[in-house]
Amino acid sequence: MLLRTAVCCAIVAGLGWRLARAADDGKPESPPAAGAAEADSEQQLERRRQERLKELPPPPTPPQVSAELTNPIDQFIASKWQDAPGPFEPQVCDDATFLRRAYLDLIGVIPTLNETNRFLAGSSSPGKREKLVDQLLARKSDYAAHWTTFWEDALASQNVRVQGGILTRGNYRDWLLDSFEHNRPYNVMVAELLDPTMPGRKRPETEDVLGTKFSVEYVRNDDHTATLQTAANVAQVFLATSMKCASCHDHFENTEWPQDRFLAFAGMFAAADLEHIRCEHKSGQTVAARFPFEIAGAPEAVPQDLPSRLHLAAQLITDPANPRFSKAIVNRLWKRYLGLGLFEPADDFRLDTPASHPELLDWLAYDFVAHGCDLKHTIRLIVTSRTYQLRYDPRVEDHFGAGQKNGQRYFRSPALRRLTAEQLLDSIRVAASGAFVPAERSLLDIRSTALSRSLGRPASRNEISTSRPDDAAVVQALELLNGPELHAMIYKSVLFTDASAKKDARAAVDKLYRATLCRGATTAEKTAGRNYVQVADSPVEGLKDVLWALVCSPEFQYIK
Repeated sequence: MLLRTAVCCAIVAGLGWRLARAADDGKPESPPAAGAAEADSEQQLERRRQERLKELPPPPTPPQVSAELTNPIDQFIASKWQDAPGPFEPQVCDDATFLRRAYLDLIGVIPTLNETNRFLAGSSSPGKREKLVDQLLARKSDYAAHWTTFWEDALASQNVRVQGGILTRGNYRDWLLDSFEHNRPYNVMVAELLDPTMPGRKRPETEDVLGTKFSVEYVRNDDHTATLQTAANVAQVFLATSMKCASCHDHFENTEWPQDRFLAFAGMFAAADLEHIRCEHKSGQTVAARFPFEIAGAPEAVPQDLPSRLHLAAQLITDPANPRFSKAIVNRLWKRYLGLGLFEPADDFRLDTPASHPELLDWLAYDFVAHGCDLKHTIRLIVTSRTYQLRYDPRVEDHFGAGQKNGQRYFRSPALRRLTAEQLLDSIRVAASGAFVPAERSLLDIRSTALSRSLGRPASRNEISTSRPDDAAVVQALELLNGPELHAMIYKSVLFTDASAKKDARAAVDKLYRATLCRGATTAEKTAGRNYVQVADSPVEGLKDVLWALVCSPEFQYIK
């Protein structure tokens, strides 16, 4: 009943805004802008996206660099190479490297031995790689499973409602899997997380804590602190904007975010305007709720009931005219596939830290919205670009650090990326067994093990995170060298029998290289492998030792 009343109020508020606008300019009523508060649905969200898109300025025109470069991404990137230091002509990677890179990036696991052999033995037609990308994106369940691990971290999704007496934000795994399997538009997904009027919204669950019933969901506003945390999470994940430091005082490092600006934004997620509390000292004064970014045509008035506020917040956040929403997600996609973002850090989009390629960022953001906020469209655009297919070369690899905030990036080589725990464990299973079994994916295993923790998988998602640590540590080496979990995965391998191992050790070693690294072994590698197998306790044990060495090698544990 409460929700129905709120929706009716929202409709009236939206109607009032449209009538006022018509009276002001004397023009016929036009479809409501994304800021208009009205009962929502996926179809209405799409209609507003189309109408708002017409009001946006056209995107930058891709520069003409050469007739060979037809992907706009390559045109923007190559146009900056003339400013890069030193003479260097980037080269495209070979088929084996592209195969492994595409599989890990699109479905989160290496190809099976048969898939590797089939691709490498196939024709060298110009469309070979594009066809592979389309085939991988069409593996809906595998694509969804790979994306879900990232978004579980980003949403702090837990498989329990209460942990240590503290409420979590709920379990979003099934919702995420379904959303990505059906390629739900990204703006719809975000609206479903925030807006209680969306029909596809995951309904909150109820948890009793010491006799009090609480709602367990992504938007938590049961107290002042929970509301601030919700606002900070939404800003970080969906607007790539770090506001958390402004929750109790003015941001120390970013003058864009005085405390009142953050509190005004946080009020969009609360039933009433928030009190100004500075470093735990209450002032007794409230800060009027307000969206922090200017959006032309959007109303400034904020409703006084919670469902309508959340509805309005979702519309404004996903509005095509929002200067950060589409740029935040296309930058995350770029970083996911190239290793570094067009702006860095990817969670801290700041006016004083320009993007390395601002025109490309603008173009990708517009193109993303123009194609219905379709993640697969932008992913395909990136991974079929020549820029994505360039060979890894540490001499020209771009880097980002605290002291390089305004450092230029040229993307003449992808940045080295370490496999996630799920990518690594699933790929080891494929390499050891020769088969990919979706039901055995690490995503589906809720256990936290010493090996998975050492590889960066969080034991518990108590806070949101859009990246995992990629530094090397002693505990990782110990688990890879002596851990029982990896030992069991390797030494249960059924790739070889005594007969096949004895028959041709060099061929068996080459098979292992193809099964793990997606390439054939060099002559030196075949010889070294054969020599080791010949002195091992048995040929099969020797080959399993070689398999263990390969999956522990940097070439296996990184995407390059």
